Parts: sequence; structure tokens; C-alpha cells
Amino acid sequence: MSSVERPSGTAAPREAAPSGDAPSAAPEPARILLIEDDLPLAQAVAKHLRARGHEARVASSAEEAAEFVAGGFRPTIVLLDINLPGDSGWSFLRSGALDAAGSPPVYVVSATTVPPSRLREFGCAGYLPKPFAISTLVEIVERHHSDADGSETSVPQGGLDAF
Repeated sequence: MSSVERPSGTAAPREAAPSGDAPSAAPEPARILLIEDDLPLAQAVAKHLRARGHEARVASSAEEAAEFVAGGFRPTIVLLDINLPGDSGWSFLRSGALDAAGSPPVYVVSATTVPPSRLREFGCAGYLPKPFAISTLVEIVERHHSDADGSETSVPQGGLDAF
């Protein structure tokens, strides 16, 4: 077996299983950008997502979220509150800040009622009204992460374990 040096933080390439089947390695974790100014809620959500093996970064404002993306963070999914200090969630979407991240799908997570026409206007993948069940939010992230078809997801009101 030969030793190959790799830049720090990079993984070895995956090798195919001898039978030609795909490797049985665990899937890559989702990289979630949670834009939420209610820090206790954001920390609880991030904790649940991290416990499921995902990477979750919390931005308490649209401006902070834009800084994360400008600094090189490339989320695979964005969970966006609308009513934020400073710029609103809609302003964040208008800014084009996510263009540098490859325009990941955005799910609006808000206490503000958002009509489907508004979600379509901004190209949002879905809407999760607050309060929501943490299990519903985790399901959205994991369903999106495992779906390759990019189909639109809309989620009903939260359940018994709602925040």
C-alpha cells in the first residue's frame, strides 16, 4: 500500500467495492446555513442537526449570512427566517449573496405567513411555519439531502413537539 500526501483536511478518494457496487460509506453530511435571530431556537435546531451528523452554521442576520457565504461557506441547504434585524430574509434573497454558493435550495422558516406565490417569486424550495416540530425540520433537511430530483417540498404546520 502506498502513502499519498494530501492537503490537510481532504479525504482519500473513495474506492469502488470489489463487486463494482457503490461504496457503502455514509453519505456526506448536509451543510446547513440557518439564518435565525432567535438564538435559543437557532442553537436548539443546530444542536439537533449536528446530532444527526450534519454541519450547521447559524447566522443571526442576513448580513452575517452573507459574510459566511462571502467567506467561502457553501451550504447545501438554507433555512431562512424572514423577520430579521437589519435586512429581511427577502432582502437577503434579492441580494444575490447565495449565487456564490451555487444557489442552494432555500426553505423559509418563519412565523410570518408566506403565500405560495411569494415562495415562487423568490425561487424558494418550501416553507415551514413556526412553531414547527423539530422532527419535521430534520425530515426536510434529510429528505432534501437524499433527493436528487430537486422536487419542491411544502410542509404542513408543526406537530406536538413544536417549538
